[in-house]
This record gives sequence, structure tokens and C-alpha cells, in this order.
Amino acid sequence: MTVLWILLGIIAFFVAFSLSWRWASRVWSLPCPWVTAWRFDNPLLRRLTRATLDRLQLRPGQRILEIGPGPGRLLIQAAQRVLPGGEAVGIDIQPGMIERLKVRADRAGVTNLKAILGDTTQPHVPEASFDLVFLCTSLGEIPDRAAALGQCHRALKPAGMLSITEIIGDPHYQSRSVVQRLAQAAGFRFQSMQGRSWFYTDSFVKP
Repeated sequence: MTVLWILLGIIAFFVAFSLSWRWASRVWSLPCPWVTAWRFDNPLLRRLTRATLDRLQLRPGQRILEIGPGPGRLLIQAAQRVLPGGEAVGIDIQPGMIERLKVRADRAGVTNLKAILGDTTQPHVPEASFDLVFLCTSLGEIPDRAAALGQCHRALKPAGMLSITEIIGDPHYQSRSVVQRLAQAAGFRFQSMQGRSWFYTDSFVKP
């Protein structure tokens, strides 16, 4: 019985933390703190990682960019999938996340990955230089989402793809209607949706 109460207490703590963070994020548009990067390594997220990467339809030789890669849950494996000849770049505003990303990429032996510390609403990469730009549960962390998607549009080659993945348990979850409205306002054309509302990936093309 004591063990049961301990488990229930742990679950209650994480539920309360998630709800509190969701409320705070909506008020202040807070990014996920780098000290919580440990939460990205669990069996459920590993399954979602594989599904998300499959939806991106990565190919050897592509140049890809992730906005808000955090510690590299997606980007490190994505970099491996675009070999040979491909290149992966990640832009994150938090120095702690960038350092963790670099360390994990080195440990994995990934040499075709570049990590950039910077605000994603500002230009950090050459114009029309990427085949794919993707975001996973990071759009809602950006206060000026319109400006960030504008930079995604700028970074993509003509006919390049923008991919946005949202998972409903994330404190910064964005609904499909919001994602599509923002992407289309930035000049993208909707192409397809994969998954369901609790875990979906919307794809857009730069005309």
C-alpha cells in the first residue's frame, strides 16, 4: 500500500508540474528549461521519435534544419538518415541545450551536424539553402511564431518542405488550426497531415 501511495504521489507531482508549466508557458512563452532535458529519454518518446522521423521522409544528401532541437532527440538521428552527403543544422536559443546537443552528437559519432545558438526569429542561415525545415513541440515556445515561420520560409529552397509535429501532452501544444493558419500566413501551402490530433505532423511546401 505504501508503494502504491508513493507511485500515486509521483504521478500527481508530474501532472501538477505539467499543468503549472502549461499555464506559465501560455503567459510568458517559456522554452523548456535545459535542465529538464532528461525527460526526453524515455520509452514512449523513443517510439514517437521513430514515428516522427519516418514522417519526415528523410533522404541521403538533403540539407535539413530543426528549429528548437533541444538535446538532439530528433536531430542526431535525422543527421544520420541524410548520409551520405547530407547536412543537419539545429538552432536553439538556450546555451545549455546547444551544449548538450554537441556532446550527444560527438558521443554518437555524428559529424554532419551543426548547432547554432540563436533566436529563431532572426536570420542565422543562408537564404534558400535547405530542403527541409522541421519543428517538433517547439513552435509554442516561440513568442513571435509568425517571425520564426517567416525565417523558416526564408531558409527553404523553392519547393522545400516545412514539417511541424505536435504532441498533446506537451505544455506548448499547438492545435492543427493554429499551425495551419500560421504556416499559411507565412507563405506556405498545406500539403498533408499524418497522425491524429494527439500526435500529428503537418507538412507544408514553399511554392
